Amino acid sequence: MAHDVPVLVLDGPPGAGKTSLLARMVCALGDDTVWFTEPNARLATGLAAPVHPSPAGHSLWFLRHELNKARAMRRLAADPATSLLISDRNHLGALAYCYATRAEDSLPYRTARDFYARRIAPELPQTVLTAILLVSPAQSLTRRGKMAELPRWKQWFDEGLLERLHTFYRDIAPTLCPTPPAIIDTDGATPQAVLAQVAGVLADAGLDQPARRLTPTPAPTTRPPLDERFTDAYTQLGGLEAFGHPFTPAIAHRGGTVQLCQLGALHRDPAGRTRLWNPLADPDRRAA
Repeated sequence: MAHDVPVLVLDGPPGAGKTSLLARMVCALGDDTVWFTEPNARLATGLAAPVHPSPAGHSLWFLRHELNKARAMRRLAADPATSLLISDRNHLGALAYCYATRAEDSLPYRTARDFYARRIAPELPQTVLTAILLVSPAQSLTRRGKMAELPRWKQWFDEGLLERLHTFYRDIAPTLCPTPPAIIDTDGATPQAVLAQVAGVLADAGLDQPARRLTPTPAPTTRPPLDERFTDAYTQLGGLEAFGHPFTPAIAHRGGTVQLCQLGALHRDPAGRTRLWNPLADPDRRAA
């Protein structure tokens, strides 16, 4: 492939800082970067929706989503307008959940791991870089206020689940990456120190210019409000329950406008149409 850009994956337990890190990177790197927000089955429709509203059904949806993403990455990595792809989670997130959950009707970890090995791994570009952000269960709870804001998020505050997720990401996940990952312990680390380590991963991959652009990026001091241009679409698509809170201001990107939230993003094209941000769509559309 004449143009084969790196893919940087950010993964790790809840509270490690992946989404806020992605938000800072997106704001700093601009038009030559394309990103994937965290997979969100709630925002999927039609054949892309989970096959069954159960833990196993959702895990299968996430794995199929990662297979589609791996295939799309090859096309996106060949786009001369793109110098870097960034992904908030990949197959590691689905495998971590299958390993750690004790929910009834969950997808067996062995089944999920075999799906990755047989179907996803062969499709991944050779340029995938992985940064695993580790956080201890106690620090994860502290950073997230120790209590779920919504009932459906409650499982992510279970100490047993968090312990098992930490074990998975520390001991098992490195064996399930296409290349050896960078493992970044975020306990006691400032957001700026974590960003500097990720910039180092990019520099080591030969992306000196993006690495230099990231280093001076300041950490936001407050959560940005939802831009009024996205209010209607945000509400109609499920609001806080579906998207979580905004994580960036509205930013200009390739002629349109995008705002990232914890669990998804919205895109407004130059004609004023607002849709979900979805790089898996056709190359001439940045929304699905």
